[in-house]
Amino acid sequence: MLLSGTAMPARAQQKPVFSQYMFNPLAINPAFAGTQDNLSVAALYRDQWINLEGAPKTMTFTANTSVPKKNIGLGMTVYRDQIGVHSDLGVFLSYSYQLKFKNNKMLSMGLQGGVSNLKSDFSSLRLKDPDDPHLTGVVSTVDPNFGMGVFYQDKQWYAGLSIPYIINTKFFKDMDIISDARAKRYYFLAVGRLMDINRRLQFKPELLIRIQEGAPMGADLNGKLIIDRKVAFGASYRSGDAIIGTFEFEMNDNFRLGYAYEYSMSKLQEFTQGTHEIMINYRANPIGGKKSKFCPTYF
Repeated sequence: MLLSGTAMPARAQQKPVFSQYMFNPLAINPAFAGTQDNLSVAALYRDQWINLEGAPKTMTFTANTSVPKKNIGLGMTVYRDQIGVHSDLGVFLSYSYQLKFKNNKMLSMGLQGGVSNLKSDFSSLRLKDPDDPHLTGVVSTVDPNFGMGVFYQDKQWYAGLSIPYIINTKFFKDMDIISDARAKRYYFLAVGRLMDINRRLQFKPELLIRIQEGAPMGADLNGKLIIDRKVAFGASYRSGDAIIGTFEFEMNDNFRLGYAYEYSMSKLQEFTQGTHEIMINYRANPIGGKKSKFCPTYF
């Protein structure tokens, strides 16, 4: 990227990719809010490309709940993504409306809106030229954004289509330089099916397709074996990027844990020991609500 004839590093930090998106679906689709007829709170930490200096580290917190006796869902997403000297802190609120049909079929339509704070701390860089005027101090911007999505589910299937962040935020807009660097828009398509093998075993194939403007299409193909709806072992392939192993455990009716390890298939494997991702999820009945229904998005 050339800025006024001067070469500058591109501050084009994009939204993180999660291995356990099925446990954190609100992070990619606002239409998921409230579809499980319960209160669900999830915290996830992702440490990407271990031992690589400046590699991404991501923390997310999501909460969503149904509104009893209403076909409405409410949600909140808070995330912090750190890559080198750049950080992205965002807070977004979600609203969904559900159309409910016979046989536990549902179509949900969702919107979200919020703000993100993009910050670059150039003062922490080790520069050959410490007097470079373009790489000094802290650059910080606060930008609004919004997104939308649809989500369908029944007893065996789920599918979702979403654009979680529609506005292509421009970077460096408050600096005395010219830049066309922008956050690129993502489109997500997620589908999955729960298949009964026998009384104790189930198998769940899932597919997540990511389309980012100006970049090749990416896809995650997942397969998961579920035992007694308590424990699950899975494997995933992320196109051209990584092989992933996952483990999930339901401790009781309220808490569950998830862990994922990614082995990089790119040239980065020479420099890193992989990626770790850990998640904890709490679920409970909403105040004044009935016991939640089973959904194939979960076990």
